[in-house]
Amino acid sequence: MPSVETQAIIISVKDYGEADRLVTFLTPERGRLTGIAKHARRSKKRFANCLEPLSRVTLFLSDRSRGNLEFLEKGEAGRSFPALRRDLARLGAAALLGELAAEMASPPEATSAIFAALETAFTLLNEGAPPDSLLPGFLLHLLKLGGYGLSLHCCQVCGQEPQPPILVSLSQGGILCGACPRGGSGPQVSLNPGSWKLLRLAQDLPPEKLGRLRFPPGQRGQSLGLLRLFIRHHLGRELKAWSFWDKVARPGKGERL
Repeated sequence: MPSVETQAIIISVKDYGEADRLVTFLTPERGRLTGIAKHARRSKKRFANCLEPLSRVTLFLSDRSRGNLEFLEKGEAGRSFPALRRDLARLGAAALLGELAAEMASPPEATSAIFAALETAFTLLNEGAPPDSLLPGFLLHLLKLGGYGLSLHCCQVCGQEPQPPILVSLSQGGILCGACPRGGSGPQVSLNPGSWKLLRLAQDLPPEKLGRLRFPPGQRGQSLGLLRLFIRHHLGRELKAWSFWDKVARPGKGERL
């Protein structure tokens, strides 16, 4: 039977049985997929250097899938982004972005833009962009592409540019004037003007230019804390990679509120 060739970013790999591997990967055409690589733990040819998490590869899938499980026939190595594995903070940022991209790109949504944004993020991290400053902007972009974009330009209640104290409504997905007489519903998080302006700028910049943006420690911590709460609120759970980020984020650059 003919195989189907696809570009893929490997999200996670787990041992399965005695010789197989279970692979979760992101594709530009079909979003997040999970497949079984038969005998991948023993084969030195069919999957050589192409099942490394957070790498971009070419996969060949059998056209006989079983339910939601794909069959991986072979793979070819592509871009490995080696700098991600030499620096734990870069690895932590890449893991967070990869996990969120997979959540935002579940089938059957069109996911080419999410795939491209994730590859751009990995490229910038690999080239030396500071992970602590790159992370907020790409989290914002992935959320927006997945249909969960934060509205950061005007108050969700009065429609005007917000005046301090600035709040963010997790349920409404946007900013509020702290003094707006009609208020807002659901859980709210305070945001200082500096963090708000940086987040708004990050969301407006094209992904390939986010490497130029720098978040000072105070704004960085508050921005990441807000995004962490926002993602948890809408997914109903925390991304697993946050626990790794907590361990590897550089001192003074934490993300909790």
